[in-house]
Amino acid sequence: MPWLDKPSAGDCVTPELRHRIETALGTRVRRSLPLRGGNIAQATRIETDDGRNLVVKHMVPRPQSPHPIFGTLPKATLKDEAFMLDRLRQTGAVPVPEVVHVTPDLLILTFIDCDQDALSNTGQAALADVLTALHAHTAPRFGFDRPTPIGPVQRPNAWSTDWVAFLRDQRLMFFGHLAQQAGRLPDGCFAGLEKLCANLDRWIPTDQTPSLIHGDLWIGNILFRQQRLAALIDPATYYADAEIELAFLPLFSGVGSAFFERYHAHRPINPLFFEERQMLYQLEPLLAHAIFFGGGYGARVHQIVRYYGG
Repeated sequence: MPWLDKPSAGDCVTPELRHRIETALGTRVRRSLPLRGGNIAQATRIETDDGRNLVVKHMVPRPQSPHPIFGTLPKATLKDEAFMLDRLRQTGAVPVPEVVHVTPDLLILTFIDCDQDALSNTGQAALADVLTALHAHTAPRFGFDRPTPIGPVQRPNAWSTDWVAFLRDQRLMFFGHLAQQAGRLPDGCFAGLEKLCANLDRWIPTDQTPSLIHGDLWIGNILFRQQRLAALIDPATYYADAEIELAFLPLFSGVGSAFFERYHAHRPINPLFFEERQMLYQLEPLLAHAIFFGGGYGARVHQIVRYYGG
C-alpha cells in the first residue's frame, strides 16, 4: 500500500479533526491520504493504530457556491448519506461501505479497496446483476423517507402514487426552477420545459413500479476489484421508475450493450425506454449538472426539451 509512505496525518487532517476522529474510534490515526471527489465533504483515507483502514468524510464550508440561491435551500448532512447507505445495505443486494461513525458533519466508513476506473464487459455484467437485484426492492409509492442530497442540494421526496407528477414536480420543475434562477438555461428553455412537463404522460406510462435506486451512478461511485463489483458509494437513493437509473448510467459511467443485455436478461427492458424515454429521463441529471457546473449542460437540456416539443 504505497499511500502508507506518504506524510502522516498532519498534512491533510487538522488537529481538531484528528481529535474528533480519534475520540470517535478510540484509537490513534497513524497515516492519512486525501481522496479525490466530494461535492459536499472532504474525503480522507486513514489507517489507525488498531489496524483499520477507513474513509473519513468531513463537511467544511465551501468558499464558492454555484449561485447564491443555494444559500436559501436546506443543507445536506452526512447523516443523510449514512441513512441511504444503511438502506441499501439492508436490501442485501448492494455492496456498500459500512458506517462506523456519523454526525451531521463527520462520517467514518470502512475503506473499499478498488483497482479499476473503467467498466469492462465483465464489470458491466456484474453491475447489471446488482442493479436488477436492487430494483426488485419496491414500495407502494414513489419517493423516500426524507429528502436526499444530490451534490449540495437536498431533493424533495414527498411520497406519491403518481410517478408522472413526482417526476414533474419533485425532479424536473424543482431543478428547472433552480437552473433558471441560477442563469444556467438558454433563452426559451425554461418555458419549453414547462410545456414538456405539462405533457409528460404522453411518453411516460402511469403504471410504473416504484423501485429502489442508487440514484447517482457515475463512474466514480462504482468501485471494482479484480473485475468484481466491490461497492457502490455516495448514493442519492429513493423509490423511482427503475428506468431513470438506466437512463443515467450511459451519461457518466460508460456502460453500453454489455450492461443492457445482462440487465434485460434478468429484468426485461421495454423497447419504448430506448425509443421514447431515455433522453427524457436524462433531463434531471443534466439539469443538476447545468446548475452545479454550467458549461454545455444547459444547452443539452434545451436540445432535449426541443426534441420533445417543448
